[in-house]
Amino acid sequence: MIYAETEIKLKNGCTAVVRNARPEDAKQMIEYLRTVSGESPFLLREPDEVNFTVEKERAILQNKAESPNEIMLTAYVNGELAGNCSLASQGDKHRTKHRCCVSIALYEKYCNLGLGRILLNTLLKLAKQCGYTQAELGVIEGNERAKHVYESLGFKEYGFLPNSLRYSDGTTRGEYFMVKEL
Repeated sequence: MIYAETEIKLKNGCTAVVRNARPEDAKQMIEYLRTVSGESPFLLREPDEVNFTVEKERAILQNKAESPNEIMLTAYVNGELAGNCSLASQGDKHRTKHRCCVSIALYEKYCNLGLGRILLNTLLKLAKQCGYTQAELGVIEGNERAKHVYESLGFKEYGFLPNSLRYSDGTTRGEYFMVKEL
């Protein structure tokens, strides 16, 4: 899915450019994923698990760009990648194709500027344009800032999976599942 590049104002007065992730962003996206995975205990991977090749990441980004119902957006502030978000189908079968999964991550220094909310609102509008009627996401226990944003956008908690993530020190965190009717 192609998204027209858009400029948005953040709470701190800076301008962010939101656009499709492009195949030529592959190397930068891998570095970004490694960094944000180390900054946050609320993401799926450990930094050393971000081990895709540039070629594989290019292919992923190309597939997103060519998909009629999936997208990955990036946000740049002052020319620097600030974060990304994606919309993915939950299935291609008739009984599940109304559902999509939403995900987002930002560099820590770009949190609390309104960027995450803007990106999520953009994704939810795109989801409706794609014909989805239900958006779903998971939020890791302890990530109250994100959970609050999701709830303010109309997501409702529908379940909890204890011990969803296990960290290298042996501790675990559960995951809240949230849904929003579009």
